[in-house]
Amino acid sequence: MSYDNNIHSAHIPVRLQVTSFFSGAATMILELAGSRLVAPFFGTSLIVWTALIGIIMTSLCIGNWLGGSLADRTPEGRLLGRILLFAAIIAALTAFGSNFVLTGLQGLGLNLYVSSIYAAVILFAPSSVLLGMVSPFTARLALQNVNSSGAVVGRLSALNSAGSILGTFLGGFVLISLLPSQVIIMIVACILAALSVIIYTGAWRKVIGLFVLGVIAVGSYYGFTHGFPDAPRGIQVDTAYNHLSIMQMTDTRNGRSVRVLITNPDAAQSLMYTDYPDELVSEYTQFYDLAFHYKPDAQKVLMLGGGGYCVPRYLLAHRQNVSVDVVELDPGVTQTARDYFNLKDDPDMRIFHEDARTFLNTAQSGQYDAVFMDTFNSWTSIPFQLTTIETGKLLRSVLKPDGVLIVNIIASLYGPKSGVFHGIYKAFNQSFSTMMIFPVSAPDARYSHALQNIILVAMNTNATAVRPTPSSLTAQLLAHQWVEPFAPRPDVPAFTDQFAPVERFALMQN
Repeated sequence: MSYDNNIHSAHIPVRLQVTSFFSGAATMILELAGSRLVAPFFGTSLIVWTALIGIIMTSLCIGNWLGGSLADRTPEGRLLGRILLFAAIIAALTAFGSNFVLTGLQGLGLNLYVSSIYAAVILFAPSSVLLGMVSPFTARLALQNVNSSGAVVGRLSALNSAGSILGTFLGGFVLISLLPSQVIIMIVACILAALSVIIYTGAWRKVIGLFVLGVIAVGSYYGFTHGFPDAPRGIQVDTAYNHLSIMQMTDTRNGRSVRVLITNPDAAQSLMYTDYPDELVSEYTQFYDLAFHYKPDAQKVLMLGGGGYCVPRYLLAHRQNVSVDVVELDPGVTQTARDYFNLKDDPDMRIFHEDARTFLNTAQSGQYDAVFMDTFNSWTSIPFQLTTIETGKLLRSVLKPDGVLIVNIIASLYGPKSGVFHGIYKAFNQSFSTMMIFPVSAPDARYSHALQNIILVAMNTNATAVRPTPSSLTAQLLAHQWVEPFAPRPDVPAFTDQFAPVERFALMQN
């Protein structure tokens, strides 16, 4: 009977409950904001996310172990307060020093795996270890009777998990879209410093905690209003899905000013001449004009991937009687295109903000003359769900019987970097009888191992049918067609929804 009574009478001080809850929230906010901190330097690929989550989880495990051992040896609230205060200071230093660290790592030229792990270890492991120490420490301080230990640990664990849930939704749905990543981490530092003040009992220790909290709060305001040291060049925009960089450059071919939208550091997603926004800058985007060579009466076009909306703007400006449906996952990208890339409302353009695969799953059959797919954020950021046999069937379904599919793929034709292209080729070849390959930069067989944009044109009509006499521009594009025999690699499977190892093939070195 006494065992049950002790369980029901277990009491946990409010300050420990608050600490457990908000330390869990801080951990998840730190992880989500950390991904955006790294994005301008190493992107947001699966490799970056894996390194970040793996290192933080490892650090939390180490912190749990150390915190439990330390709490048994010195079960004092002031020590927990000191841990929280150190975590706050380290988080603040991470916010202010991250650009220096990431710039240095980027300059080393390491591969993405190593760079991502180093970045996660240097920037997030120290604070994560300290945060991992909080949970066992609060449990040890709350324990008054061994008979109620299960109830105490369970309640504190539940509070920590509830805080993690709040941090996940608050960070992912709200904070990242409203504030710069460094400011969010400074807010986390403020939370941790405030928790240390709550935990401290001595007046002079509370004063130290309040002083640190004040310094961090001032630093947060300064960073928000004036920026953080060594920030990436250009305008930085965080959206619900992406970190965007907008930069101004000069086209070395003609000296003209070009505005560039970058979603990953190793690729420019959209480029626009500032003096004539409706002209195409990127060479690969000109190949979408091939749709009007293979289907001269094309009028209704579906564009998967909006980016800076350069191709839709070009089509509406240069093609009469053409309407365009654009599917862009991120409303923030569309707003950025409105703000910086001359995107304007047009009665002949409809914009759908949803995943391209989700759109295809419910789209009406046979409604498009041409489908343009440009959904690679970079060489290391590939939406696998748009590379599969199942996607090929959906693309064929939304096209008219004589419709044309044009896909932009970043890969090499042969060699170590060719796996992604071969997997997509095999997948789409199951739905289209005619497949034509157009290497954009180097169609010569001597450069078949070069990483470049490769345009895949797929149809279910005869490619040798009589076509209109091509314009000079179209003739230049047709000259890029790969005319050598093409044999897909036997070691690369046709990608499917169940198995599409795009990351493995994208980062394969040999």
